[in-house]
Amino acid sequence: MITGLLQLLGLISSLILGQAGPISDRVEKILGQMSVEQKVGQLMMVGFGGKQMGPEIAKLLIEHHIGSVAIYSRNITGTKQLAKLVRDVREVMREEIQPFVAIDQEGGNVVRVRSDVLVLPGAMALGATRDPVLAFLAGQANAIDLGLLGVDMNLAPVLDVNRNPRNPVINIRAYGDHPKLVTELGTKFIQGQQQAGMATVAKHFPGHGTTSNDSHFALPVISLSLEQLKQTELIPFRAAIDTGLDAIMTAHVQVPAVDPSGSPASLSHAVISELLRKELKFDGLVITDDLEMRAIAERMTSGEAAVQAILAGADIVMVIWTAHKKHEVYEALLQAVKQNKIPLTRIDESVRRILRLKATRGTLDALVTEKRELSKLFPNKLHARLVQTIAYRAVTLVRNRNSIVPLCDGKNVLAVGPQRIFLNELKRLLPGSRILITKRVPSQKRRREDLEKIFSLSKGKQAVVVAVVNAYQAWLVQQLKRRIKVPIVAVSFSSPYFFRNFPSVDAYICTYSYLPSAQVAAARAISGQISVTGRLPVKISKQYKRGHGHTIKRKSCSASATR
Repeated sequence: MITGLLQLLGLISSLILGQAGPISDRVEKILGQMSVEQKVGQLMMVGFGGKQMGPEIAKLLIEHHIGSVAIYSRNITGTKQLAKLVRDVREVMREEIQPFVAIDQEGGNVVRVRSDVLVLPGAMALGATRDPVLAFLAGQANAIDLGLLGVDMNLAPVLDVNRNPRNPVINIRAYGDHPKLVTELGTKFIQGQQQAGMATVAKHFPGHGTTSNDSHFALPVISLSLEQLKQTELIPFRAAIDTGLDAIMTAHVQVPAVDPSGSPASLSHAVISELLRKELKFDGLVITDDLEMRAIAERMTSGEAAVQAILAGADIVMVIWTAHKKHEVYEALLQAVKQNKIPLTRIDESVRRILRLKATRGTLDALVTEKRELSKLFPNKLHARLVQTIAYRAVTLVRNRNSIVPLCDGKNVLAVGPQRIFLNELKRLLPGSRILITKRVPSQKRRREDLEKIFSLSKGKQAVVVAVVNAYQAWLVQQLKRRIKVPIVAVSFSSPYFFRNFPSVDAYICTYSYLPSAQVAAARAISGQISVTGRLPVKISKQYKRGHGHTIKRKSCSASATR
């Protein structure tokens, strides 16, 4: 089915190009007919509230000639509704240049569409598989499913190298902590997406992986020399550019080694025009992260930031949340052009890039695409199998003291945590086990009650399995390790770095994701139903470095685990 859809996409593309002539000729013709107002609108990517087209949204899109729309979870109830919303956006813009319809569908913790379509376990799960073929297939399948909904731009993948274990914003969104691994998997994901027709936006240039702050709330500083940046953070971006990457999203981070002025990278001429454009030779789209994030908003208005970003060399500025700020940005850019603060040639340069990618990816002709009967297309069984394969291959057995995993009979096992799918699957596979479902973030009173109940239920058990999704469960493992003699198996459905909170735990398993596919994979790994082959894509301690992981064969219930 995947091959057939790709052939169809290629046929549509060839027909479009055949009718319109060479892309460059078409772009120049459109550009020559555009007003200044229309050109300014192409520089904006906006979000909006609501799950259906209304007069306020229509007015925003038409009056400002918006060039790109970003869809978020607040806009989605299901695939059928989303497809209609996208179609309505395109119908409203019938007399305008069709906008990109963009989405954040990374997988893992950053997923907007959760039903029917492919939902990947996440980048670090792919990192644990260390398999570029799976990365390519993941990108390809992602593009096919999103494309069937009318989405033509994905704000993924993340090419950050997560070298800071305490990074609050990237972490498991990265493929790993080494540029070679990030490059190998990231470029294949990009190739898969783009070959299936999806405009692809890699992020967050020039790298967000060493930061200790979240740019949603503060302005992080990248304290690396230019040489260090070139040897680590920039390597995946350089490789992606060399493979023909469509677009890059810039980060709201300070990079003193590149721009001593302290200007955020997303507004910096030194970062965008000098480093990205001239040195790395990138001529694709440059899109800023959202200008309403506090890293920017606490320093200047969105309008001022937009003008700076375009002058710095960005092509599209994101203004996602507040209605009046979208108007502010449009007016600020328009006035800057009319007053020649931004030369019209600079605007034309960006609009030309935008139109070129829209022509390449079929956006300009999005309205001619026939409506699809989604019930016949979703869910895609091949894509579901791919997701589960990635989840299986990602499971990493970091520690396995006394070969406690797999728990083959499970007659005296107690499993606790908030992950219902995991616990219920474990109970199904190990019928003699006992499960206790707890809250993700309980009150102080409930914490004491949970602890006492687990302490009581653990007596005489073969092992206690704890599902870890946040700091509370990490604390729970700490307390249990101090109070009970029973071996503890900790299963992290989030950051692999949680191990630092309980370094003496008897067994430690990582899935890098809390999604259903990862929960099923963890239960089947613990019960010996699947082979365990994952490898750490990051270093989590001196003892457990990148590449570490025990291998256990399916149904291996003897002490036969190997490293």
